[in-house]
Amino acid sequence: MRYFRNIIRRLAVLLILFLVYSELKGQINDFRKIKWKTERIAPGLTWKTAHAILNDSVNENINVLLVNLHKRKITIAYNPTENQAVSRQAVEKLALAAVNGGFFNVKEGGSVTYLKTGGLIIDADTAQKWSPIQDLNGSILIEKNGYVTIEPAKPNHYYNSHPEFQEVLVTGPLLIHNREKTTLIQTPLVTKRHPRTSAGILGKHFALLVTVDGRTDQARGMTLSELADLMVSLHCTDAVNLDGGGSTTMWINGKPFNGVVNMPCDNKKFDHEGERAVSDILIVK
Repeated sequence: MRYFRNIIRRLAVLLILFLVYSELKGQINDFRKIKWKTERIAPGLTWKTAHAILNDSVNENINVLLVNLHKRKITIAYNPTENQAVSRQAVEKLALAAVNGGFFNVKEGGSVTYLKTGGLIIDADTAQKWSPIQDLNGSILIEKNGYVTIEPAKPNHYYNSHPEFQEVLVTGPLLIHNREKTTLIQTPLVTKRHPRTSAGILGKHFALLVTVDGRTDQARGMTLSELADLMVSLHCTDAVNLDGGGSTTMWINGKPFNGVVNMPCDNKKFDHEGERAVSDILIVK
């Protein structure tokens, strides 16, 4: 009997090792091979873009905004009456650049997470409406002086009672905290490849806004573990996932295609025309 128990234990160990190896083998691991095209948009704002084949077979289309927080300010723009395309909201706010923001109600409009912008609390109870709540374990905090923090989410009353945080967006999952990748709960949001949008910080002085396109043969998208690895490769000390899928959009003022520089997929095509209307965006002023 003991002999069979030992065999079963060994088989279990082998199965676990096989599953771990299979997961690691499936992960993208050659981000350092990406050849970026870099353009200075304005003092304090740099755009990097790449259409690369990683792991010899995975097509990825990635865009990055590097923001010097000494020269540029990131804020949250929100339309309380209707969802609007990133490009439209960004133009109305006289932005230099923008990406889509947090999770929202596609049909009725409005954020489904805690949101504060311009020092005003949009809806203190919205974070309670999202399920599963464990996916919303991160936050972006922007102080009056423009200092940006990405950290684990706190209860709503914490943000209500701290007026120094002029802009607050609860989102997630949190990908990197204090230079360490977080443990991600293995839900479909995490494990399937989708278009992604992420925000990260590099110490106190720089922030990154990143989009990864997906759902076409030219852009496969990423799992959240792969997105975390990408943010690590970009030297982020902290990073958090934003809304993705058909919402993923990056806009830069003055660029062709109405400023849309990535390939939003809400039209199921690899082009610049598939923008989705969203409730809130992150803008670079």
